[in-house]
Amino acid sequence: MRKSVLINSVLILLGLALFAAPVRSQESKSSESKPATSKPQPEAHYYRLQFVLKEIGDDDRVVNSRTYYTDVVTEGRFSQVRAGTKIPIRTNDKNEIQYLDLGVNIDCDSAHETPQGLGLHISAEISSVANPTSGGIQSPVVRQNRWSSEALLPIDKPTVVFSSDNLENKGRMQVEVTATPVH
Repeated sequence: MRKSVLINSVLILLGLALFAAPVRSQESKSSESKPATSKPQPEAHYYRLQFVLKEIGDDDRVVNSRTYYTDVVTEGRFSQVRAGTKIPIRTNDKNEIQYLDLGVNIDCDSAHETPQGLGLHISAEISSVANPTSGGIQSPVVRQNRWSSEALLPIDKPTVVFSSDNLENKGRMQVEVTATPVH
């Protein structure tokens, strides 16, 4: 009987040892396969953007200027400026009205810091009613400038990011942006 108890005890210990070995092996593999500590995410930084839209005459003097502000963050969030007017337009003889949005639309996204300054994507659209021509009542003529591009803005330095000629005169329209850190 002692012999059978001894054999049973040895078999139980052997069985436990066989089952415990794969468990220990799996534990060591799982601890080894843990990814190294992940890189800390870069800290988000905020910038105030000042947009100055300038209408420049054919004599290179500023005829009109408007300033708009928005903030961006370097985590890639989206920012926009909307300023405008809805103009009613009669669409047919039944006096049905449709509204046309005119004004300034500025969109900014994908802001990121570089050694040279702040990089980001900027889209701008400026639209207005052109000067009326002589003659009878007509539908309004809309003038529009639209730009979209990646831009690199040196910090605290005004930078012209878009410029184009006016179609109705020899002047031009330009968009100047200044990026300032927000502390």
